[in-house]
Amino acid sequence: MQMELAAIGIGLAIIFLIVWIIGSFFLWLALRMIDVPLEKRDFGSVMITTLINAILISAIWFIGCIIAWWVIKVRHTDTWGKAIAAWILSIVIPILIAFGILIVLGLALPLFVPIGP
Repeated sequence: MQMELAAIGIGLAIIFLIVWIIGSFFLWLALRMIDVPLEKRDFGSVMITTLINAILISAIWFIGCIIAWWVIKVRHTDTWGKAIAAWILSIVIPILIAFGILIVLGLALPLFVPIGP
């Protein structure tokens, strides 16, 4: 019983780290797309911002988004518009990538799955 709980805990920690790194990458990419200077978007700083935003949004759902925008603005950009654009892009980019993968798999699937009787 204790081994199973330990395995679950380790698995959850690994999943958390993977999701944190992927989320940080997409925020970093979004900041890069809106021309935030390199010194304001180093990956370590973006990882801290992602962690702060995740804690705020999970703790305070509605107002957490506004606070997340403020955190991005203070830590990485000069304007509210860039902060909101980076936040939106960090959500939209992974969704577009997922849809692209699904489209490619959907188009490639008939090549591997027999059609008909």
